Amino acid sequence: MVHLSDSFETAVSSCLKTCLENVSDKTGALGLAVSGGADSVSMLLSLHHILAPETKLYVITVNHNLRPQVETAGDAAFVQDLCKTLGVDCTRKDIPRGKIEQVALERDCGIEEAARFVRYEIFEAFIKEHSLCALCTAHTYSDHIETIVMRFLQGSGAEGLGGIPLVRERFIRPLRTVTRNDVEAYLARCNQTYCTDSTNADTAFLRNRVRSSVVPLLDSLFPGWQKSADSLSQKMSSDEQVLQTLTLEAEKTLTVSNVSDADTGCLTVDTAAFCRQMPAIRRRVLYRLLSPKTQERIPFGFIQDISSFADLCLSDGKKRSVSAAGLAVELSAKSICVQKVQKVVTESGFSAILYEGKTVSVGERQFCAEYEDVGVRKALRVTEITSGRSVTVYNADFPIGLRSFVSGDEICDAKGTMRSVSGILDGWKAGSKKQSVPLIQDLSHKDMNIVCIWGELCGLKNWVVA
Repeated sequence: MVHLSDSFETAVSSCLKTCLENVSDKTGALGLAVSGGADSVSMLLSLHHILAPETKLYVITVNHNLRPQVETAGDAAFVQDLCKTLGVDCTRKDIPRGKIEQVALERDCGIEEAARFVRYEIFEAFIKEHSLCALCTAHTYSDHIETIVMRFLQGSGAEGLGGIPLVRERFIRPLRTVTRNDVEAYLARCNQTYCTDSTNADTAFLRNRVRSSVVPLLDSLFPGWQKSADSLSQKMSSDEQVLQTLTLEAEKTLTVSNVSDADTGCLTVDTAAFCRQMPAIRRRVLYRLLSPKTQERIPFGFIQDISSFADLCLSDGKKRSVSAAGLAVELSAKSICVQKVQKVVTESGFSAILYEGKTVSVGERQFCAEYEDVGVRKALRVTEITSGRSVTVYNADFPIGLRSFVSGDEICDAKGTMRSVSGILDGWKAGSKKQSVPLIQDLSHKDMNIVCIWGELCGLKNWVVA
């Protein structure tokens, strides 16, 4: 084992001290989220060496059940064995296979975001169960830099360009000052093995593309850029603290009323008071007020529309409305009213997830799916067992979502343009059959695109993304 004088452990110890200084309640034990990968294993080893036995450590490892069983369960078992060797308390949580995909469908988000949502729900419960002062996650300096690049590419503002903070509520990042190379060098000195997530090589995920292509390119073209990016993140974080303070002060002047006795309760804001705020404050106020009312990602364009419509309503006295992200907004010269729209299917609606070799029941129908050999392209054949009818979808993989139409659904046409599923079904004169037409959704990809409108089962056409 390396000594405490080792530069890696010194850096981790220093960063941990800084993190804990910014935690509101410093009493209680320390938790560690350990996946089995290099970063989290190095965190476990270094903190155990630095803190044990004076500080009690509790480890939690989460099996997301998104990868093949032998791989994902093997990672969790590896963490359990390592903790047993170190004499550290370890809790293992296995998420039922299919739950994350179902959450992604319900929240209308990607698999990564759904997995994070479920994982942090588990973390929050773990913190409460063990009365932890904080839970350590293994985000490194390299993760921090990648996040800044990702947020820049996604058009984030100061709140996103701050990167990964050292502390967020009860979550702390003691590895935030060490790089991925530092981690691997430390584990090599410790002669410690670790697990490798096969999805780390999947460039369908933005972070992996940034990690494998963008960061190496910037390193070769602009030496020292990472330090500049980190300086930018510190400036953005400082600016964001000021803006958040101003936002909270502005919120007090908006005479917000929130009828929250039902999910569709209306939130009301005074239009004139809102329009007196600067654009940066308006945006933050809207995100703060709207985010708790929806599980969906709120588009920036939606925020812009509300802000500009508020100005117009105040000047001409006319009413306007806009909707997105499961929210409907009615604007007048007097008030801005936000109401949650139940973006759910009707009683005839349905939702199911198909895995290879498994049969699922959807109402009175049964469905199964399997790989189909069509040459160089990956293809899946989905079959409705009762009638024997099947449809082949291309460039998709398991798991596959099978569900009914909901407002806002889109599908790609032959020219690569996104088309409204509702418009297509109306063009087919689906009428009362509209809610019964199965949509096939590729849950294996981060975008979770709809790849087929299976109209044949309702006497209509099929629309298959080629």
